Amino acid sequence: MQSSENGISDDIDLQPYDDGADIWDQVAFTARTIPNGLKKYWKQRFSLFSMFSEGIWMNEQSWYSVTPEIIAKNIADHIYNNCRPSVVLDAFCGAGGNTIQLALLVDRVIAIEKDPVTIRCAKHNAEIYGVADKIEFIEGDFFEYAPYLEADVVFLSPPWGGPHYLFQNVFDLHAMEPYDLTTIMSASRPISPHIAVYLPRNSNIEQVREPAENHEDQGVDDSTVLISYLHVRGKCKAICAYYGALAVPSSMEYALLPAASADA
Repeated sequence: MQSSENGISDDIDLQPYDDGADIWDQVAFTARTIPNGLKKYWKQRFSLFSMFSEGIWMNEQSWYSVTPEIIAKNIADHIYNNCRPSVVLDAFCGAGGNTIQLALLVDRVIAIEKDPVTIRCAKHNAEIYGVADKIEFIEGDFFEYAPYLEADVVFLSPPWGGPHYLFQNVFDLHAMEPYDLTTIMSASRPISPHIAVYLPRNSNIEQVREPAENHEDQGVDDSTVLISYLHVRGKCKAICAYYGALAVPSSMEYALLPAASADA
């Protein structure tokens, strides 16, 4: 199987995109048209995308799933400063919040999203930030494309199953829907051992530690996992777990934990 210079197998057929007006009413909300269930997110729109007023697109799911820009930048900085990657894979790119921040720093980003409306939002938003030419957008299922991809770092912001995680004291990553953490990590490891995973703030920390221990050695010290606690306005919004060469403390608030013990 041949791979091109951008890290994508030549066997993959990249989908064309048409940024027409046919989805306008699904992605271009105003204060009057935003659904009632999303109004609290509307108030946060400039923290999600600082260039929101330039015409950012988000469908309903994106409003509660996109990474706040200050956090996306924090994660991108950590990835770049510790690995200096040329190519980063964003396996669940959504509306492009993380993809954009990564593309501002690295040579190429491979961005995968299986929802056709959401990926059109991501491409449109990348154009607003001036980085669309550095991103290879793939419309499809990450698990289908994973065997054909090459990247220096894998970034994962998987679906959490909607905002229901907020009502759990401890979020079970083994029951995360539609993909559990073990399944996601197993698909990512062959691409790169250097992985960052964006997860709910109430995630089961023991389960976060497990992937560092439950894989074959790839010549990388995975005896630890770095867990970064990500805050906006003093409130913890999420965590990011770093594996491989990314498990290096920085100025962020973090917990550096040993890999889960099989005897624990």
